[in-house]
Amino acid sequence: MSETAVSRPRALAQLSTALTILLHLALLLVFVVRPSWQALALALGGYLVRMWAITTGFHRYFSHRTFKTGRVFQFILGWLGTSAMQNGPLWWASWHRHHHRFSDMAEDVHSPVQRGFWHSHMGWYLDGSHEETVLSRVPDLASQPELVFLERHRWLPIITHAAVCFAVAGFSGLVWGFLVSTLAVLHATALINSLAHVWGSRRYDTKDQSRNNALLAILTLGEGWHNNHHHCMTSARQGFFWWEIDVSWYVLLVLEKLGVVWDVRRPTAERVARIALAKPLPLPA
Repeated sequence: MSETAVSRPRALAQLSTALTILLHLALLLVFVVRPSWQALALALGGYLVRMWAITTGFHRYFSHRTFKTGRVFQFILGWLGTSAMQNGPLWWASWHRHHHRFSDMAEDVHSPVQRGFWHSHMGWYLDGSHEETVLSRVPDLASQPELVFLERHRWLPIITHAAVCFAVAGFSGLVWGFLVSTLAVLHATALINSLAHVWGSRRYDTKDQSRNNALLAILTLGEGWHNNHHHCMTSARQGFFWWEIDVSWYVLLVLEKLGVVWDVRRPTAERVARIALAKPLPLPA
């Protein structure tokens, strides 16, 4: 079955890459712009809320459909995730589903096992060759007009977030509340691609090199339990045991109690207990 795609104009793709590079250069402003307490609050709050929107919204909901929710909350998840400057929910989910289909194989576009740290961390999307949104991978999402709107106007949530930061804390808010926070979310998310397949332990004998890493789990609110996830990708819970901190899962439990989300998928006891590895595999050469 052929895959249909919606491609972005080459000039727009180049502009997106140039702006990403420019934003990283702009980080030098942190040495001359002193953060106010409002700016620091915006930075921390923006990191936590948008990281949660990426892990829970873009990943566990849009990519894997591990729970259900209404159209309003679905749009909120999409808006917040898009404001993190990682493109829209259709693009994000289309490439993530592709990753799971070919995890650590030659076709995997961001496998560190195949192409190394830099390409898996940022190079795969900065080279401009993966700008298209492959709609045949996300037909369930492409039928939702509000998600298509976010896909077409992906800069709107980003600009809105930057404007709010500036309105609350001025230029300090723009630098710390928007710039620092946005890039922190971007790189923390990318670390799952670049490190969670080469650094950590393996509980389950998956077809790829996915690994569990407690430090990455803390940074990403639960995504670091990556071997767990690849073992049972339909589960909304990724920290399978009480000592595996999964903040995104804790928030989902509260939302489930409130009736905001429902049909939240959990790993079965049999699935969790299916431990096939006696010891972690060695790091790839």
